[in-house]
Formats: sequence, structure tokens, C-alpha cells
Amino acid sequence: MAKERFIIDREVLDKISEISFFSMYSHDDEVIKSIAHMCSHKSFKKGKTIIREGDFGDDLYIILNGEIDILKNTLQDEKYTVTTLDSSKGGVYVGELALIDNDRRSASVVAKTECDCLVLDRDDFIRFGNENPEIGLNITRSIAGQLSSKLRKTNTDVITLFSALVEEISTTG
Repeated sequence: MAKERFIIDREVLDKISEISFFSMYSHDDEVIKSIAHMCSHKSFKKGKTIIREGDFGDDLYIILNGEIDILKNTLQDEKYTVTTLDSSKGGVYVGELALIDNDRRSASVVAKTECDCLVLDRDDFIRFGNENPEIGLNITRSIAGQLSSKLRKTNTDVITLFSALVEEISTTG
């Protein structure tokens, strides 16, 4: 599939530089331009699904403009909004897990407003890392560090919820 052409201007380069795991190269326009050239461009109308929970995916989405809702399904298959992200606040992206593993999406992402996105495919990211091993390793380590941090926070949240449940059961029993 051919990538949709788009203009790589200063605004696009700045948006890529704002992404936490690319920001270590914000001072190196050549690296940021290389990342931009790997990306395709997609637009989503308000209400359109960008990523569907449970689908297999291999793309990272960098939100150039617009707002997105991150949604999860309950065990009863009801959707709830986890958070809303606004690209004007900088560094908004989703789907970074897909750069590491080609597995099912962990949440749905819906365009709350019209959105323009850069899309980075896992195969292109891996090829870039193979061609630029030091840069690829640094970016992958940064992604892994962020995922580790999220996992630690999730573990703490689970313990907090479990403790609250045990306390609730012991006071009502």
C-alpha cells in the first residue's frame, strides 16, 4: 500500500519531536525527518474509530491536531471513556505497543473532533532500527521504560483496588 503524500514542514517535525520517546532526538532534524518520512498521513472525522480494542494492530498514531477519546470495554461489553487527549497540549500518541509487539489493541481510540494523524508502521520502525541500530535501540529503550512505568502504576492501582475491596467486605460482613 502506498503512503499518502503529505508536507513535512516544521509543524510536523515539531509534533514528532514532542513525542516522549522521540524527544531525545529533538535537536537532530535528520533523525526527526527520517521518522517523518517513514510515516503516512490519515485523517479521521469526528466520531470515527482510529483503533478498535481487541483488533490486531501494528501502527503508532501521532495526533497532529484534534482530540481523541481512549475507551475501554467492561466485562459486560459496555464502553467507558478512560481519558480524553488534546493534541494542542503536545506529544499525543497512541498505539506504541504495536511498535514492540504485533498483538491485540488494549483500548479503542475514537476521534472526538476531526483529527489528522501521522501513522508509523511497525515494519518501517523495525527496518529503521535495523538500519540505525543505536537510534533504534535508544527509542525502543525509551518506549520500554514508559511501558514499565505504566505497568508499575497499574500494579499499584490493582493493589489499591484490592485493598479497598477487602476493607469493604470486612466492614459489611
